Amino acid sequence: LIVNPAASKPERSWLIERNVEVMREHLEPLIPHLEACGFDCSMIDADEVRILAIEDFNTTGLTGRFDQTDGDNFDSFWRVFGKSEKKGSSGGRWGLGKLVFSSASMIRVFYGLTVREGDPGPSIMGQAVLQNHMIDNDYYPAHGFWFGERSVNGLDLQLPVTSPNEIAGFSELAGLTRTNQSGLSIVIPWLSPGIDEQAIISGVISNYYFPILSGKLEVEVGETAINAETFLEVADQSQKATDSHIPFDFVKEISDAMRAEPEFTARKEVGKVELQEDHFSEEDFEALKSRFAEGRLVSVRVPVLLRPKYDPDTRSYVDLFLKSLPEGYRPFALFSRGPITLPREKRHFSGSMALGALIANDSAVATFLGDAENPAHTGWNPHADKLKPKWRMPQETLTTIRHSLKLLYELIADQTETEDTEALIDFFSILDRTQSSSGRKKKSPKPKVDIPPREKAIIINPRKGGFDISAGPGAESWEFPRTIRVRVAYDMIGANPFTRHSPFDFDLRKDGTIQVAPVAAKVRALNSNVLAMVVASSNFHLAMNGFDEKRDLVVDARALG
Repeated sequence: LIVNPAASKPERSWLIERNVEVMREHLEPLIPHLEACGFDCSMIDADEVRILAIEDFNTTGLTGRFDQTDGDNFDSFWRVFGKSEKKGSSGGRWGLGKLVFSSASMIRVFYGLTVREGDPGPSIMGQAVLQNHMIDNDYYPAHGFWFGERSVNGLDLQLPVTSPNEIAGFSELAGLTRTNQSGLSIVIPWLSPGIDEQAIISGVISNYYFPILSGKLEVEVGETAINAETFLEVADQSQKATDSHIPFDFVKEISDAMRAEPEFTARKEVGKVELQEDHFSEEDFEALKSRFAEGRLVSVRVPVLLRPKYDPDTRSYVDLFLKSLPEGYRPFALFSRGPITLPREKRHFSGSMALGALIANDSAVATFLGDAENPAHTGWNPHADKLKPKWRMPQETLTTIRHSLKLLYELIADQTETEDTEALIDFFSILDRTQSSSGRKKKSPKPKVDIPPREKAIIINPRKGGFDISAGPGAESWEFPRTIRVRVAYDMIGANPFTRHSPFDFDLRKDGTIQVAPVAAKVRALNSNVLAMVVASSNFHLAMNGFDEKRDLVVDARALG
């Protein structure tokens, strides 16, 4: 993909003048329609015109017949609105993405030059997306076309311009680089203010980081190349992308991991049931917990059962990635269907103190999830119109897929953090199997287990409305500085209080009623109920006050690293 803000350099002033003159000729028949729709046409008489050229390569171009409504790419792009023929891991589903092109023009106009795979001859059409309007009592629809001639097969369809001379002149006018390479070039004249190279670069980084880092997309904006190798450097130079708090290094890590087979595979599928501990062997489950606790990337392939309405059940899969939250990072979740990222789905990972990703690359599950997407491609809707006609039990299937990342986290993170193999050692005894089977069985004496006392490094002392955290004897052997993660929540019955915490209970990031007093430590809030405490010596201490005295408080403090 090449994004080329054409005719933007001073040394090309002669081209700017020619651009304006030729573009005016193209637009002259459109001016009455623009005026009827309330557009200010004085901009067309300006001395220069800003043009944005977007070219894609290694694609098929707008395939299909010009003179038929065959549902192929040419027909879908130019003549179909609010509908898409895309399937599998292909991009859009609603036929609305192309509205971006006309919306970027102050006069709602764009041109498309295509070279189709297997057809070296280029063709070009233009389109204006206005409003339904009247001129001299004549009604006109919203969509108008710049084209060559109409089909003579009774359909009266607009046909593209195919004259080599006219196409060569237009390519020079717009600064296009395409010759006979298949693909599509978009030209947007009278580009809206605010759309410049830096804005485009920031948009590419913020919205296409995953396909770029996974090596599926390369973008050139002017002289800036954005690919898997240059991405992190370009992102560092983009202030807007930096403010988005996307952990690009984590995305790069999972992109690299996707090139190899997953380290773990669940032995049962989700679809009818959600992800559970028995989806893994005991050995794999322990290994998953160990890797997560060590701060290493966890990659798991989870089979998915899909139930098409008119075909046999299909088995597909999604790939899950988890990594415990590194120091200084915010929780982050990436949900992706092929190259499409769905930012609203991250809410299904809320409360998780980790970096996570759910990637749906397999064609079958990508088709299902594509049918569930909203028009903006920001989330999956279990009640989407395209689901019910094609799939059985789509809501149940979608729920098990979208919850699998959070459930994997809860399985391997919480159990790793709370497991104490000796917690109940004094509550068990061993029966004397040598006694008679009749009569009352006697218990053998508790075995004497020689367990050396364990010196605590962190001591938590509860008190009314708060608690204290102080150093225990075990902290003497620590190397400093050392980070302690402190989690706080009001207790709940039958649920994990930390993951179910609500910011409405308290929010450590902004709640002024909670007082935090550290000694020999620096404290900052990672989340509404999680603190990072960087201690400088074995004399550290933390006092927290201001919690609801009528509710039971649960506190967990663990050293990281």
